Amino acid sequence: MNRINLKMISYLVFILIFGFLGTRYATPAPKEKGKTYPKDYVHPLKEINLEKVFSENRGLKVLEENATTAYDYYRGGVQEKEEGEKLIKESRWEEARRSLEKSNRFLRVVLKYLPEDEAYREVYEGQTVIFLPNLLIADNNLKLITVYKNMKNENKAADLKDEGLYYLTESLKSVKTEWANQIRKGFDVELPKK
Repeated sequence: MNRINLKMISYLVFILIFGFLGTRYATPAPKEKGKTYPKDYVHPLKEINLEKVFSENRGLKVLEENATTAYDYYRGGVQEKEEGEKLIKESRWEEARRSLEKSNRFLRVVLKYLPEDEAYREVYEGQTVIFLPNLLIADNNLKLITVYKNMKNENKAADLKDEGLYYLTESLKSVKTEWANQIRKGFDVELPKK
């Protein structure tokens, strides 16, 4: 009887030791926080630009009916924006308008849940993207002004300027970029200093 108890106790100790060691090595090490920037840091164009945003979000096309997460909607918005930009270069104004407006619809869904722009946002474990939904809507509106002017709809173009400036201001509250400064110049206004 003693031998059986001794064997069982040794097995239990053996299992407990390896169990504790296993959990110790299976527990991931704490992650380093992303790089922090001074409050007034302006991200240069070489660091944050439209082409980088496009390249980070290429891949399987996101359809509205298949989007389930805020990041799906963000990717869909970026993909529609890229399509709209191509159509503008081809002077296909009506199709460009539809793509850019669809991009804005996607991005507005994102803003319901994640209202602040971030220079870099971790979307999946270890995957970080440039996350600027407010700035993308402002840029879309700037492009839509051009589209509407080419479609001879000056009233709609004027309405988009105020909306674009609103989203540009929202973006600049959380992230400052040279790209935002270019968009501001495109709107041809000076934003109030805060």
